[in-house]
Amino acid sequence: MSRPTPSRAIAESLRSLDELRYAIDQAAMVAVTDQRGTITDVNDRFCQVSQFSRAELVGQDHRIVNSGLHTNEFMRDLWCTIAHGRVWRGEIRNRAKDGSFYWVDTTIVPFLDGSGQPRQYMAIRYEITARKQAEAELRQQAALTQLGKIAAVVAHEVRNPLAGLRGSLQVIDQRVAAPGDRAAIAGMIERIDDLNATVSDLLLFAQPRPPRLQTAELHTLMREVAHSARAAVTPGGPPIAVSGETCCAWADVAMLRAALLNLTVNACQAAPTGEVDVVVSCDAHFCRIVVRDRGPGISAEIRDRLFEPFVTTRAHGTGLGLAVVKRLVELQGGTVSLDGRPGGGTLAEVRIPRVEP
Repeated sequence: MSRPTPSRAIAESLRSLDELRYAIDQAAMVAVTDQRGTITDVNDRFCQVSQFSRAELVGQDHRIVNSGLHTNEFMRDLWCTIAHGRVWRGEIRNRAKDGSFYWVDTTIVPFLDGSGQPRQYMAIRYEITARKQAEAELRQQAALTQLGKIAAVVAHEVRNPLAGLRGSLQVIDQRVAAPGDRAAIAGMIERIDDLNATVSDLLLFAQPRPPRLQTAELHTLMREVAHSARAAVTPGGPPIAVSGETCCAWADVAMLRAALLNLTVNACQAAPTGEVDVVVSCDAHFCRIVVRDRGPGISAEIRDRLFEPFVTTRAHGTGLGLAVVKRLVELQGGTVSLDGRPGGGTLAEVRIPRVEP
């Protein structure tokens, strides 16, 4: 049996490499960087998922797709691992060119030079956005199942006695004269109101009513929300500026008002001495309401979990406020997100279907 000629062997090897590359392109995102992390090559799948062209990616580093979710410690561990010639594996959330997020299961392989130092890196990524969304939905469904059982008990065993207790305290308050006694009663009534508000949030999250959709003019609605938010925080709270386009959303006005009030009050409490601004805009299909503050911001590691029930950053928070916001907005066919604001602070964005012109 004759051996293949060198030229034939080279041609077969090149064909095999082309076939291998084609197969990888169908399943995985591949990027090659130099030892400094500058992108030198990407495959078609990377461009497709990230929405950046090859020309836009080559010469940049991976900060171009950085979502801001992962901590500095996370990224330092990644770079320390591959800089020492070891393979790194993990899950990363990236940001596409249009601002949307996607998750990738990532393996980064260092290629070493003759002295054992990395000369370039190859990152192979598989998109797992659908899996991550399914996991989040399963967690939420499990929480809803438990909350539904709790809510049935709470509605009967807690809320009704609270109303009776509050009424009794108001009667006693009218009969006492000592200022100290009246102050104590007022404090008790305030605590009952706080507990009743928590029960209401729990019931609203677990058993919301179907939305009643109608046309909602957002500038008028946001001015009402801004007035209510300033009244809800301590006197002298931050000013709230409402600007942007005149937009009409197709929404449940009461549900949307409750969601926007929660986000606006949160912004006021996060930045009690700085201005809160609200910008309204719209595109062909959605209205966009952005509430921005200049507070301390939210750490990346907890930002995505804040919409889960019972997750909170406040010492006395119940962790239901943002979960209720998400529930109400999604019932109307919208979305809500939290992100960091350049220069410090938080940006909360609500997108609600627009009334078609």
